[in-house]
Amino acid sequence: MESCLSTYRFIKLRGHRMAFRTCGSEHGEPIVLIHAFASESASWRATAEALGRRGFRVIAPDLRGHGRSPWTATYALMDFEQDLIALLDALQLPRASLIGHSLGGHLALKLATHQPDRIHRLVVEAAPIPPRDAADAAALDAARGGPAWRRSLRLAGPGRLLRRVLMRRFDPRSARFVLPELRLPMPLWWSRLAALPTPCLLLAGEGDGLVTMRQPLLAAHMPRATARTVGHGHHLHGEHTDAFLAAVLPFLGESA
Repeated sequence: MESCLSTYRFIKLRGHRMAFRTCGSEHGEPIVLIHAFASESASWRATAEALGRRGFRVIAPDLRGHGRSPWTATYALMDFEQDLIALLDALQLPRASLIGHSLGGHLALKLATHQPDRIHRLVVEAAPIPPRDAADAAALDAARGGPAWRRSLRLAGPGRLLRRVLMRRFDPRSARFVLPELRLPMPLWWSRLAALPTPCLLLAGEGDGLVTMRQPLLAAHMPRATARTVGHGHHLHGEHTDAFLAAVLPFLGESA
């Protein structure tokens, strides 16, 4: 069993190569770790090690345009989601749990609404919660008080983000796709969440702006969701690792 994330592996799917790393037992219950916008699989090191030591099979991909996965022409949310589904198919995983951070949390929810029978459990950390309708979108735009790219730049860390761009570990063009799409009303997404049978743990930190404010709304809308506040800020699994794992591990249960 590996004690932490492996060296990169590459798999060709949907016309490009996806980079991913693994940890834990090949025969354990699979868990896919989905990183945030402008991040990469390395952000999950501590989480992957904790899960691997408990016998889970951990898969941590780099999303397109991030880390060692290639830059592509488009970065629609559906592109990311279909890449993840193709990865599950290629690895022959008929059923898996998902842990997603920020954009990764939104993608985990989106994937679960489209393939609910495939997702065992969901952990959603500090995910953006899109508007339900036009009125909700207008209210959120007013509450943000500034462009979405400015908040995303601050969360990613300008210096760290610049290094990733220069090293070709992050495609800045992706912001032109991802950030505006997350601000659009998603009534169908909301309606599907209301019928989602998957147990879901929603985690947010204190002081994380609209994520903290809107998490109770999302939890109340989902039939099997539990919401918890863990630490402060946006990077819970990195900055509050012990508290994050204390919430996540009992929810996931021990791997057989």
